[in-house]
Amino acid sequence: MKIKIIRLILIFATALSIAACEDMITEVDVPESDPKIVVFSVISPQDEFITVKVYKSRALYSPTPQQPWEETFPVVTDATVRISNGTDWLQLPFNAETRSYRIASENMPVLASQTYYLDIKAPGGYSAEATCTVPADTPPDIEITATEYVENYGEQSAMVSFRFSDIPGNGQFYRVIPGTYYRDEYYGTESFYESGLNRGESVFSDKNREGAYFNFRTSEIYNWNNPDNKLVIWSSVTDEGYYNYHRSVLSFQGDNPFAEPAPVFTNIEGGLGIFAAANGRLQEFSLSQQ
Repeated sequence: MKIKIIRLILIFATALSIAACEDMITEVDVPESDPKIVVFSVISPQDEFITVKVYKSRALYSPTPQQPWEETFPVVTDATVRISNGTDWLQLPFNAETRSYRIASENMPVLASQTYYLDIKAPGGYSAEATCTVPADTPPDIEITATEYVENYGEQSAMVSFRFSDIPGNGQFYRVIPGTYYRDEYYGTESFYESGLNRGESVFSDKNREGAYFNFRTSEIYNWNNPDNKLVIWSSVTDEGYYNYHRSVLSFQGDNPFAEPAPVFTNIEGGLGIFAAANGRLQEFSLSQQ
């Protein structure tokens, strides 16, 4: 592959004289980069579906799609995607609506402490595989420690502090996502709105904090003048692969020219991406003032 590089002219001026330095690079040899299968799948006993997303990576230095309807990475729609619980294999059909491979979990229940195997084959000789084990534990009860109410321009919001204690034993990995439900009166639909955190981490481990309390505080949660609004917290115990992948993604700063390169974790043999597991629970708390 040849890449044309624009002529670079550097001009340095002083009070006594002007000197010019011109250098031109016309051609640079860049090694070819073959596309790879990219996989994203997180399985959980609480999910209604087993879902696997399969993409193909872009070649090095290939142009990024400019239109919003163009997919950043092309979705592979003709792969053979199978999952196993160690005894039986189940093939996942491609779902055109979600552009993923999915099947109802009732066909192969995702169980705590169980190891699962993923096998993917796609035209062109592509092949990828991975394994993950569902955590045995579920997250502890969450305790609300404080709620601060703020009113701006007639709209009320709340910031909620909460905590939970570490599960006994070393090597626990967690994910916490707080938010609330938002109801669209026009369409009659209800959606989850993630609030984010202004204290505490969303993905973390108990390393050097075994048996401790983990403390959090949400960002502002607006109630949209709904007196029945609730704080919804999804918490989960994850496997180590889930933790390593999401921490590496959070550490990646693609638009920061001063950031050090941060490789994204993968546990996919023959490809890139993540096949991981989480065991979680949903807890709700009223945001109404007493």
